[in-house]
Amino acid sequence: MKIITMHLGELDTSCYIAASDSGNAAVIDPADNAEHILRTLKENDLTLKLILLTHGHFDHTGAAAELKAATGAKIYIHPADADMSEDRVKNVSYLLPGYVLQPYKPDVLIDEGDKIPLDEIIFTVMHTPGHTDGSVMFVGDNVIFSGDTLFSGSVGRTDFYSGSVEKQKQSLRRILSLSGEYEIYPGHGDPTTLSEEKRYNPYLLYLKEQ
Repeated sequence: MKIITMHLGELDTSCYIAASDSGNAAVIDPADNAEHILRTLKENDLTLKLILLTHGHFDHTGAAAELKAATGAKIYIHPADADMSEDRVKNVSYLLPGYVLQPYKPDVLIDEGDKIPLDEIIFTVMHTPGHTDGSVMFVGDNVIFSGDTLFSGSVGRTDFYSGSVEKQKQSLRRILSLSGEYEIYPGHGDPTTLSEEKRYNPYLLYLKEQ
């Protein structure tokens, strides 16, 4: 899997292109600037097939509608976040007065354990409510696209619409239970690894002691 990282939008969101050996691609969390994403795909001779949303906040979905219109790629999201695109409170775009999010229509509603194929790549959906009720992580071979569920040394906030501290704790416990090593590509900040987070992330360490 080839991974291309872009930092886009007002909140410097991490948007990822994951490409198969055959040149097909998924965009995970198309934050903003569809032109830049499309140009990057073209420069790397990639064909966009999937638009994967880790959750429904505006800073992770801002270019989804334009990408779908330009390429025909299908949009995947958990049903709990599927209605956020047209609600400024739910998608938290109210934090940026004047910001206009182009509404998108999800094509595929995903849930825990679903498999999303992209040639030799298989993304497995891990439902991780807490940051939002529909937050998910996309798990591949030794790779996790964690959205705003897990960051390097931190976790996503829970004080927006449908956020829940208790659900977040349950999701983080599930992450603690994962075996093996994974590279983690979060929705903001630097990449990390599962072993690093188990060793140093204060939120995970707290749960270990409970």
